Amino acid sequence: MTDFAVTRTVQKVELDANAVLKEAWRLYKRLFTRSLVMGATVFGVLNIVNEVVRAGHTGLLVGLVAIAVTIAGTSLLQGGLVEIVRGLHVDGNDEATAFDALARAQGNLGKLIAVSLLVGLGVALGALLLVIPGIVLATRWAVAVPVAMLETGTARQAMKRSREILAGNGWNVFKVLFAVGFLTGVVSLPFTLVGAQQGPFGWWIAATLGAVLTAPYTAHALTVVYYALVEPAQPVVLEPGQSNQWASIWDEDRPSL
Repeated sequence: MTDFAVTRTVQKVELDANAVLKEAWRLYKRLFTRSLVMGATVFGVLNIVNEVVRAGHTGLLVGLVAIAVTIAGTSLLQGGLVEIVRGLHVDGNDEATAFDALARAQGNLGKLIAVSLLVGLGVALGALLLVIPGIVLATRWAVAVPVAMLETGTARQAMKRSREILAGNGWNVFKVLFAVGFLTGVVSLPFTLVGAQQGPFGWWIAATLGAVLTAPYTAHALTVVYYALVEPAQPVVLEPGQSNQWASIWDEDRPSL
């Protein structure tokens, strides 16, 4: 069977980091309510688990379970956010609810988790070597999650595909990652500081709000990078009633959910 992730070509264009950040902000505002619901659902549960572990009354097994749940939940949220943008990219009239998007992402959850684990371990090991290798790997694999959600293939193929898509745009992708990391860090810092001084419930509220407000922007920025390089001639988000010329190919090659 022909693998869509391998055969789909990439038009070599120069990524505009500023345009990516502006488009990500546009998406963030447009999808704020749905992103808020999705983030609150996922991070609300994850932070309850993390609070149990943080309380210090658990063993190693519970700690490992908490890590596994965190990776799975974060992967599910990222996939759901990518799915919502995909709908807007194909048809500006997309009406998928927050829970529809999470349900669709669940169909690719195994691959999303595998990608998150492989990328996380690779970047961590690279950072241990001298930091710079970790930054390089994080840049090369920046769109592995959108690829895993939007294209067929395995987790390792998604990482390879990410390198192919981003080839020649390493510096511009790094600028996007740095800007997103700085902005989200600034926003989440007050929640982190306040939460650290509160009891379990106060920490849960602060940690959840901080994550809910920042995670969607990061996911939207990386999805914009993906579309800007894979389909540079097409707008990331269509106006209502428009139809993407790639739509029929896109839907045909996507796995059934």
